[in-house]
Amino acid sequence: MKYIQRYGFLALLGLVIAGCGAPQAMLFNVDVLQPKKFTLAVDEQPVAVVATYKDKASDSTSSANLALGAARYIETGNALDEGSVGAFTIPEEEYTGAGDKEYMEGLMLATGSETLVIVRDIEMGDVEVSRTFDEISGMSIVGILPVKANMDVYDAIADTTIFSERISDNLKFHIPLDQNLTQQGISAFLSANDSLIVSAVGALLAKHISYQWIEEEWMLIDYPEESAWHNAYKDAMDFKWEEAIKAWMPLTEDQNPEKASYAAFNIAVACQMLGQTDLAIEWLAFGRSKFDFSEARQLSLYLNNHKKTLERINR
Repeated sequence: MKYIQRYGFLALLGLVIAGCGAPQAMLFNVDVLQPKKFTLAVDEQPVAVVATYKDKASDSTSSANLALGAARYIETGNALDEGSVGAFTIPEEEYTGAGDKEYMEGLMLATGSETLVIVRDIEMGDVEVSRTFDEISGMSIVGILPVKANMDVYDAIADTTIFSERISDNLKFHIPLDQNLTQQGISAFLSANDSLIVSAVGALLAKHISYQWIEEEWMLIDYPEESAWHNAYKDAMDFKWEEAIKAWMPLTEDQNPEKASYAAFNIAVACQMLGQTDLAIEWLAFGRSKFDFSEARQLSLYLNNHKKTLERINR
């Protein structure tokens, strides 16, 4: 997990209902990088998305929209100016794979990019329509479009394919409630919004090789009236995780098993913020051996699942 220096809200909740000296659960938000087999690093060299098309004008237009949607998604995810990532199309029969060195060199020169994201063998299935309901937004109609495509990422400087995979995913989009939901009505809606949907398909495919962050809520435990605890907490909120760990270390030896466990919990959180999952798991186990509580069990489950995910990806 990559920790970035941005917090959302801070909330104060009581771990126990008590008077002065009670431990407090301090909540903070952090953006967590989702682990993937491959993530495209666009800051190292120019990147272009190239989508293939069959020998039809409509296919060419559709592929152009797909390439543009993928390029814009990569730009947005990497805080790049619009147009930084090129979007191109080529006839399907031209691309026989990265083994054709002469063709790949020509493609690099034509796009002006040293890294080429090539999307080919694109398949879109039939749209399925479902109705959902929640108390906030009420009734909504969702279209689900199955998508498959091969994606190759070619490093022209190293003359090697650095990623190649058949991607299967589902694009979900909302359909207006007043839309005619007959087969004819759905077809008319898809036709009227074809360019937007295909562009969204490109973004969906690019998502598989782009940085993806989700916001998570994490917790630290503080005793606000005790300077050793509160100063360590303030260090953590200033992104000084190493200093906070040093301050919490002696507190893990507290004669009060609950306090010792809470300090170990905080160290585990700090270790995970620093990307040290194994160490975080060890500190949780140490703390739970002194005093077990529900938040520690939940964090232990989360970290062990996170570790398994990383091991599976890195095989």
